[in-house]
Amino acid sequence: MRHLLTPLAVATLLATATSTATAAGLPSPDGGYAVGTMQTQFVDRTRTLDTGDTESGPRLLPAVVWYPAHAVAARAAVAPTYLDGAALATTLPAIARNFGYAQDDLRALATVRVDVHPGAPPAHSPAGFPLVVFSHGFFLYPSQNTALAMHLASHGYIVVSIAHPGDAADIGLDDGRVVQTRLGVEGDDPRLAKTLQVLAGGADRQQLREALPIYADALPATRIGRSFADWRDDTLAVAQHLRDGRSPEALHDVLAGADLGRLAFVGMSFGGATAATSCRLVAVCRAAVNLDGQNFDPALYDGPVDRPLLLMLSDWTRYGLLAGQSRDTDFSPNDLAYARWRDAARDSDVVRVRLQGARHLGFTDLVALLDGPEREARVGELDGDAALSAIGDLVLTFLDAHVRDGEIAEVDRAIGRHPALVRHVPTRLRSWTTPVRAATPDPP
Repeated sequence: MRHLLTPLAVATLLATATSTATAAGLPSPDGGYAVGTMQTQFVDRTRTLDTGDTESGPRLLPAVVWYPAHAVAARAAVAPTYLDGAALATTLPAIARNFGYAQDDLRALATVRVDVHPGAPPAHSPAGFPLVVFSHGFFLYPSQNTALAMHLASHGYIVVSIAHPGDAADIGLDDGRVVQTRLGVEGDDPRLAKTLQVLAGGADRQQLREALPIYADALPATRIGRSFADWRDDTLAVAQHLRDGRSPEALHDVLAGADLGRLAFVGMSFGGATAATSCRLVAVCRAAVNLDGQNFDPALYDGPVDRPLLLMLSDWTRYGLLAGQSRDTDFSPNDLAYARWRDAARDSDVVRVRLQGARHLGFTDLVALLDGPEREARVGELDGDAALSAIGDLVLTFLDAHVRDGEIAEVDRAIGRHPALVRHVPTRLRSWTTPVRAATPDPP
């Protein structure tokens, strides 16, 4: 298994063998609400669909939405398959292509049914339902974390998962066009890869300090840098549209039950990094969740998010993710982000945990939808039910604590409920900032 260096190389996380996949399916949501779902599309007329093509029209952002629904009305709806309709015809073959799968390996995505109810009448609550804006991972798809979205919606959150066209798996637009995954990285600044490797190693504080300005200078002209800007602006536009009434008409009834002053950004991989960046820039964002996303924001290296952040990391001690990454338990590359280095080991606003036995894609539904002899090479050895349970429980508890003003102590209790979750403390950074007591000379 090769190590990753950029989001473009994420395909190496999956083996290319064509073993047949079986699947037990996704867990049913366990909250007090049935889960409604719909597909829609946001329009950002201030930008173009393709930033390199001024004739491509406005930026169009397809989205999947999960929301609390009335249980009685929802029971009559027919449970859909995990991917269906346009997504089945367009996105499924693209996932197989992007990750080197035989399509038969992904058959569970076309056959497993999920406990949601398309178009069900939305529920309402006097307190209103908080909003969650979700971003998928590079080369992935907006419904990649359906299990998590269903869990949150059943507990009273409205989850809006947007596609980032061009960096997502092939995605269909409302006008019939299909935006394919852009696979090339031509013209990238080679300094970016070199500085990322230095940051991933974390061996020398002076080298890290010297690498950061080079990284910031190189980033804008690279594929990662362009995508970073696009994804940030996508999520900011959707959050603004949700709050100022410019959301798609199909969402109006759902948003009538929303608390527009309680917002969180959540994402996986590149989407997780985007979530932290966007939360910092939106005044009403109460919290962010990053599911195994490496930070790419220069402002967040040795810099705080200034909001509560849950950072869930794959098991880097067993499964390397980045080129040059240390396998030691005392350091993760994201230790360099989301807090001042001098505060990283003590910053209570950042909860850092490692999900033992999980690879990078173990933070998606694929952890439960893939099986066979290559499963560990793809998602890790952690059981799918255990992975989804740990992710869903901790994310919900963290959001309840910070978005709904719940008990902060519940976060520690949630971590304790799952043996695979281990608190990560950036002890290597602590050693950089702990004063060394000078030796006292012996008295004459």
